Amino acid sequence: MCALSDPEIVAQADLDAKARSGLYDLFRVGSTMFERPTARRTLRLASVSAKAISGCAVPAAYIAQGGRLARHSGRADRRLDLLVEERAGTSGVLENGRGWSYALFFRGTGAVRGALVLRRAAEPSPEAMFLLGALAEPTGAALATAELIDRERRQAHELRQLGQTQKGANRTLTATIQRLDTYQRVRDTLAAAARTENGETQVVSALSALTGRSVVLQDSFGTERILVRVGDCVAPPDLRATTSGTANAAARAGWHSTAVCADGELVGVIGIYDPDDERSDDDRFAVEHASAVIAVELEHQRSVAAVEIRLGRNLADDLVLGADIVEARARAEMLGFDLSGLQRAVLVSWEQPSPNGVDIGAALGHDLIAMRVPALISRRTDTVLAVVAADADLSSLHRRLSSTVFSERGTIGVGGRCVADDLPRSYAEAGRALKIRIESARPFGLSHHDDLGLLRILDTSNDGLELNRYLDEWLGALLEHDREHHSDLVHTLTLYLDSGGNYDRAADALTIHRSTLRYRLGRIRELSGRDLTDPENRLNLHIAVRVQAALRGGLR
Repeated sequence: MCALSDPEIVAQADLDAKARSGLYDLFRVGSTMFERPTARRTLRLASVSAKAISGCAVPAAYIAQGGRLARHSGRADRRLDLLVEERAGTSGVLENGRGWSYALFFRGTGAVRGALVLRRAAEPSPEAMFLLGALAEPTGAALATAELIDRERRQAHELRQLGQTQKGANRTLTATIQRLDTYQRVRDTLAAAARTENGETQVVSALSALTGRSVVLQDSFGTERILVRVGDCVAPPDLRATTSGTANAAARAGWHSTAVCADGELVGVIGIYDPDDERSDDDRFAVEHASAVIAVELEHQRSVAAVEIRLGRNLADDLVLGADIVEARARAEMLGFDLSGLQRAVLVSWEQPSPNGVDIGAALGHDLIAMRVPALISRRTDTVLAVVAADADLSSLHRRLSSTVFSERGTIGVGGRCVADDLPRSYAEAGRALKIRIESARPFGLSHHDDLGLLRILDTSNDGLELNRYLDEWLGALLEHDREHHSDLVHTLTLYLDSGGNYDRAADALTIHRSTLRYRLGRIRELSGRDLTDPENRLNLHIAVRVQAALRGGLR
């Protein structure tokens, strides 16, 4: 065997020389194996050396994994694998009928670390077999060393990961402790604010100080109760986020809302001004905790108000039923309501449930307070009753209620002015005004009984049977002719009567010639059988066209 200068290819030398020269070369190969011991490199050096020593082919190499040999290289051959396994870690010949085959096992630290399968037409020389056995020793030791190094590397990696995990856990624990301290400070601050005389205001102020932002508190109707400003900020809109339109408007204005609820019912809204959406988790916690603290305060206020509302409801019901006025005045005085002046009854009917879930009775009370109109309010079966001072301006009430409940589908009837002991009459008038408005072509809005004029004498009971008979008697033929011939005789008659029978004014209003007007009036006389010069006929026809316009064309 010739010595080679390069340890990587020393095993390729001719090993037919003397054994000591071969052992020297194997020493150099073993040294090379230990320079950078890895399983892959060690098996490659062993394969090259075995080929150089014996001239054998190496069809398969194995590496120990989990106490068993696993194929490391070579074409898959299950029969060969079984033959190697049968050797049970002892080097020896493999009987496979293909010339000479040999399993060379590598042991290290008392365990099999790998193996090579050698194949040759004939058995190698004794010197070669001696050197193959010598090759197995450093190879096994190198494989054991490589496994030990791999295990130490894995352990070192696992220790590094464990250290990183522990550092992360320590950081998390530290952050958690700091957050708990912050949360406790928030709770203590808000609890101390709530214990003051004006707790609601102090809690909002404390929340503003904790977050460094403008904060607003609105009631369940979106009305501002408290606003604490920090720097410049746009005015807060209605922060109730019950519809997409409201929520988008609030977001565009830079305000973010948090509901204040008691027993699952909305009692208010807290808004925080954050146009850039930079609130921290601590800020969010402070807002949530403040909402819980304020909910307790608002629930207490609501309980007190509920008692007053119940007393006012009972009094309103008694007044419209004709209660003893002396007793009623005493009860009203206890509630801070003045019954000494003129009053009106108001009836409100609205779609239920409202789009935002707000009770119409509560909404009516809220809006009347906002309008500075004292009222006694009672919830009826289908309507809400209010007793208010006769001089109260209610012209904006329908608009306000529409905004409060997010719906315009409501009707308000207002009774006439009266003294307190005549409220049953005003109540009946409010009901009549409400009914006439609902039965009109424009059922949603507010109608004063005092403004109904001629319609005040109309009774639309029994589904308006008598009224329909009256209209049919005086206008039936004209209405039928208009429907069948697409004419406009009723409209012509209306403008003629409205002009007081003046031909010129009526023709101008109709934008027709006098002769055309004269022709139409002739047709009206002919179809209706009425003499238009007769005062009684003119009165009934005028009433009929006005009622027709009110009930079928919309209230004016």
